[in-house]
Amino acid sequence: MQTQKDDIRRRLLVIAREEFIAHGVRCTSIRTVARKAGVAVGNVYNYFSSKDELFREVLHPLIDALNRYLLSHNEEQHLSIEVFSVRKFQDEYIMAMRTLVKNFRPELRLLLFHAESTSLAGYKERIIEHQTRIGMEYLCLMKERYPGINIDISPFFLHIASSTWMSILSELVEHDEYEEREIERALEQYVAYSMAGWKELMKV
Repeated sequence: MQTQKDDIRRRLLVIAREEFIAHGVRCTSIRTVARKAGVAVGNVYNYFSSKDELFREVLHPLIDALNRYLLSHNEEQHLSIEVFSVRKFQDEYIMAMRTLVKNFRPELRLLLFHAESTSLAGYKERIIEHQTRIGMEYLCLMKERYPGINIDISPFFLHIASSTWMSILSELVEHDEYEEREIERALEQYVAYSMAGWKELMKV
């Protein structure tokens, strides 16, 4: 019985994802999702209390991946002065960002550009605030390891830096007309530009 319930839930999520991507949140109806999933409309509400909850569940894997990506910034392997000069760290950063977009481009479009009138509206700002807090924690963690570095960085500047990253992510999601090599080159140049700035600010 539980297996059947899990199967119905998965089916609803698959169909809902397709409908949200194809038609947007506003024009997707529970009735259509139910019909295409072969489920009675009333039965849908045994799994999801509203269209908004269904939307959040569809985007849950993306939001989880985004959180893991942001939090990885403060993982042990990145708390090293070498992140500012060793190419492998910069390549990892580029690969992680490209992978995020490659795996979740349709979901990212929904979250960043088409989540109005849902509980996920304005999620860009939530990401920026979250990344700003992570940045503050990063500076403190680095100061513990390298007392000589400067971490007297304006919190507002951290907010601006996080907003810039959000803009880059949004551009990557929105513009899929560029060739892979051009995207890679742009990200390499952004990372080089960014690292030079952080080295100057932190007096590395």
